[in-house]
Amino acid sequence: MVASSSRVTGILRDSIKIPAKNGKLIFQLMPLILCPFYLIVLLHDFTAGPLVAKVEDGYERGELNQKDVRALVGVELLFMAAFLIIFLFEMMVTIFYASDLAYNTAGSSMKVMDLMLRIKSTWTKPLITWLYVSFLTIIYTVFVLITIRLISLIVWKGLAAILAIILYLYVAQIWGLGLVISAVERDCKGGTAVKRARELLEGRKLEGFFIMLILFLLSVPIYILFYVTLTDDDDELGVIAQIAFGFVATLLFCVVTFFSFVVFTLFYHECKQSYGEKLDMEMKSGAGCSLVSQKC
Repeated sequence: MVASSSRVTGILRDSIKIPAKNGKLIFQLMPLILCPFYLIVLLHDFTAGPLVAKVEDGYERGELNQKDVRALVGVELLFMAAFLIIFLFEMMVTIFYASDLAYNTAGSSMKVMDLMLRIKSTWTKPLITWLYVSFLTIIYTVFVLITIRLISLIVWKGLAAILAIILYLYVAQIWGLGLVISAVERDCKGGTAVKRARELLEGRKLEGFFIMLILFLLSVPIYILFYVTLTDDDDELGVIAQIAFGFVATLLFCVVTFFSFVVFTLFYHECKQSYGEKLDMEMKSGAGCSLVSQKC
C-alpha cells in the first residue's frame, strides 16, 4: 500500500516536471490547443446562446416551438462534434509529447511538425479506441441511471451513485490506458487496446485507481466551470466579462486535460517497464531451473 502510494506520488510529480524539459515546445503547443477550444466557446455563446434562451423562454410560457428545439439540437451536435475533434487532437499531442520525453531523458527533440506528422499517420487508431471507450461509457451510464431510477429509497440512491463512481474510476483506468496504447503501439485499437491495457495493469490496478481518483477530484470542478461557461446564456456581466471568464475557464480546462494525459502516458510507460521486468524475471527463473535440472 505504501509502495503504491509512493509510485503514484512519483508519477504525479514527474508529470508536473514534464513541461520544464521542453518549455519551448509547450509554448508552441498550448496556442494550438487553447485557441480552437476558446474559439468553440465564443462561437457557442454567440450562436447557441440565443437559441437556448429562446427555447427556455418558450418552455416557461408553455409555447415550445419544435422548430427551435430541432435547430438547437442540430447546433449543439455540431459544436459537440467540433469539441470532441479538438479534444482528440489535444489527447494525441499530449501523449506523443509525453512519450517522447519518457524515452529521451536528456529532453525532447521533437518539433511541432513531428507531432503533426505522427498525428496524421496514426489518428485513426485513437479515434477508433475513443469511439469504443465512449460506447462503453454510454452503456455504463445508461445502466447506472436506470438502476438508480429503479431504487426507491433516497439513501440507497446515494449509495448506488457512490458505488457507481467508484466502479467507473476502476474501469476508467483501463480505458484511459487503452487510449494511450492505441496512440503509441502498432496494431492496437478498440477492444485490442483495452485488452492490452488490462494486461499491463496486472498487479497495478490499485495505483491506477488512486491516479483516477486524484485526477477526478482535480478535474470535476474545472469541468463544471468549463461546462457552465460553455452553456451559460446570462449576459448580466457584460460581453467583456463573459469573454474573459470564458478564456480563464478554457485555459484551466486545457491545462487539467493536458496534465491528465501526461499522467496516464507516464503511468503507461511505468506499467510497460514493470510488466517487461516481470517477464524477464520469469524467463531468467525458468532458465535457472532448467540448468539446475540438467546439472542434477
